[in-house]
Amino acid sequence: MNSSRLALPASVFFLSLAFYPGTRDAPPTGSDLRRLEVARLRAHFDSVDSELGDAKTLQLTPAQRTARATLVGWLRDYREEGTFPRNDRFPNQAVPFFRDNDGVLCAMAYLIERSGRGDLVDRVAATRNNAFIAELAGDGELLAWLDSTGLTVAEAARIQPGYNGPIIEDDDEVSADYALTSIVVSGSALTTLGFNLFAPSRTAGWAGVVAGSAAVIAGAVNLDGSGGTDKIATANIIVGGGALVAGVYRLLRPRTDELANRKSPQTIDSNARISVSPTMTPTSDGTRLGLAVRTRF
Repeated sequence: MNSSRLALPASVFFLSLAFYPGTRDAPPTGSDLRRLEVARLRAHFDSVDSELGDAKTLQLTPAQRTARATLVGWLRDYREEGTFPRNDRFPNQAVPFFRDNDGVLCAMAYLIERSGRGDLVDRVAATRNNAFIAELAGDGELLAWLDSTGLTVAEAARIQPGYNGPIIEDDDEVSADYALTSIVVSGSALTTLGFNLFAPSRTAGWAGVVAGSAAVIAGAVNLDGSGGTDKIATANIIVGGGALVAGVYRLLRPRTDELANRKSPQTIDSNARISVSPTMTPTSDGTRLGLAVRTRF
């Protein structure tokens, strides 16, 4: 190998194209978040059940004791059914809903309606739907109902949970894994683009096709709708597309053009060879899959 004819500063050109989409941590889906919310609410009602059972009720009349025991049983039914309101109005906040947009009742509204006071539920839902029980302590009808069932305002407030709203993430946040992947694939694509423009050869053409394709794929699989990630993904696609086009163009050019270029001292060695093989790189999050492209001049 004659190093005086090299157009590159080194004899080995190595590209590690880690574009496998599994390197990005998948965000939780809506169903995942809903399962977590249901589990949280069930745990809340378990705690409330225990607290109501331990409370001293010596001052209650027999009618109040009976009504209270009935409500505790209904609360267990509500907990087991697992159909709870959804907070679709207050992002990143835990807000009570007496009745949500789909008509699903909170625990207190469920108990009141099941006792035959659907009119009270309708009024509160229409006027104070997102109020905490403590804020309704001045409502005479509600206080009278609580007294009839042997529940205190504090116990009713304990029964009522807040419902977690949808999580709004920072649109400009980009994962560290994808930022590193973007640097690698875009840098590789730009490098092959430079080779095909200033030191053209069939080897450089093939390298451009591989590196450009990797950058395009890396960009395409990371278009997830978030601002920061989408900007980088779009840049990957543009840079990769340019490298891919340049590589294909170089491969389709007449060989006479390449033969003419070999007369220049800046031309890549005609004995250049390219090989592509899969690679696995251990990371803190697991094993990253990719392609290793090695070109020897």
